[in-house]
Amino acid sequence: MRRLAVLPILLCARAAWAHPPPEPEEEVSERPRWEWSSWIRLAYGQTGLASPSATPLAATGSTTTPPPPAMTSGWEGALGADVTLGVTSSGDTRVGPWVELRGFHAVAGVELALTAVPHELDMFQYDGQGVLIVRAGASDRVATGSIAWGYLAPWSLWGPWRGSARYMIGVRLVATATRSLDDPRDWSATFGLEAEPVGSIRYLLGIRSWYR
Repeated sequence: MRRLAVLPILLCARAAWAHPPPEPEEEVSERPRWEWSSWIRLAYGQTGLASPSATPLAATGSTTTPPPPAMTSGWEGALGADVTLGVTSSGDTRVGPWVELRGFHAVAGVELALTAVPHELDMFQYDGQGVLIVRAGASDRVATGSIAWGYLAPWSLWGPWRGSARYMIGVRLVATATRSLDDPRDWSATFGLEAEPVGSIRYLLGIRSWYR
């Protein structure tokens, strides 16, 4: 009798080994539609300045070639911010407006951001992802464009994320070109670094309470 009682238990165990129960599904957090960030940019480059004495040939009636623009080198700093909206189901392709303050002069425009290039990029003690950003913009004085590539991660390093927007952190290499609308000989080209300031301070100072 005892053997007969054990037999159903063995049969049930064999069935369980052959068909194990499914593992619990991981909680998947939907990526918010809106992502926004701010940055500090520091870059070095060349500037071409038209000679103050140079005037258009048509105005003077002269056929003399104007002097070439003077070339200078130097540093450029700026503060910027952007907001992007995911335009694909994955949210990896994003578009939105951006604005940057260069000294007392502001420029604004539109950017295209391709995230997940690569899909995983480990920096700042967190597995973020690569991001490629192309920007174009203008002001009443200049037209400008830039291309940047680097690291991107959400401010809240652990999900799930709630709400329709989240703040992003990161650091990127960026190349920027700017040209005066009045005189194409007045231009600048720089290469440098842009970084989200608060997230960088959080990492450098090791402020663990800021990581959520």
